[in-house]
Amino acid sequence: MDNSSLTLVPVIKKKKPGRILFLLLILAVIGVGIYYMAVEFSIEGMEVSGTGTYTDGEVIHAVMSEDYVPNTLIMILENKIFGQTYLPFVEEMTMGYEDPHILKIAVREKLRAGVFEYMNKYVYFNEEGVAMESRNHLFEGVPVVTGVEFEKLVLGEKIPVKGDYFQKIVMITKKISTYELQVSEIRFQGEDDITLIAGNYKIYLGSSLYLEDKMSKISSVLSSVSAGHKEGTIDMHLYTDEKEIITFHK
Repeated sequence: MDNSSLTLVPVIKKKKPGRILFLLLILAVIGVGIYYMAVEFSIEGMEVSGTGTYTDGEVIHAVMSEDYVPNTLIMILENKIFGQTYLPFVEEMTMGYEDPHILKIAVREKLRAGVFEYMNKYVYFNEEGVAMESRNHLFEGVPVVTGVEFEKLVLGEKIPVKGDYFQKIVMITKKISTYELQVSEIRFQGEDDITLIAGNYKIYLGSSLYLEDKMSKISSVLSSVSAGHKEGTIDMHLYTDEKEIITFHK
């Protein structure tokens, strides 16, 4: 038999109408789902909680300025994956919703270790001494640090000071927060010569030795002296574990 005379005819399979309808149905379901998510979870407003020094408006502005998608579910998913905090002194930010059109934002702020006055601005720094924020105003509860010399301040960089000032500043700031002291200034006249300003009262700590014990006494001492004196100096530089020497000068 001569195979050269054979002709191969390709077999064309016809697509079944049922398969095409099934694919169209899947696409329609996906399209309806996307439309539902876009419409039913569109953001129409935001609610902020937990702010202390930042305003709700600042938080909302920061959120809308970076990676913003006007959809509640997408914003929540982004935040869970990437953990954005948006602002320099926000420790954690979580998102959720009760109404799908209202994005709820819960903020937990972190400690501002202190602030320097620099070029008519207030520059806030963190616990590592990195300049994080520049503002035109002072935040209540953040002490101004004076008497520390530096040549320049650059946001995002560690402030170049000589000596171990920042460790002492952070220790003091944390105790101010712990004991809820109304201290407006941490004044250095040397790396280990410290005075606090609280209203009309100066609190001379001297060195940072026994710092925790000294800070724990300030509230009760201020309460005692303010009963009879409107201003003066509380001297704690001789304070030790063995001799709790505290004096007051008008």
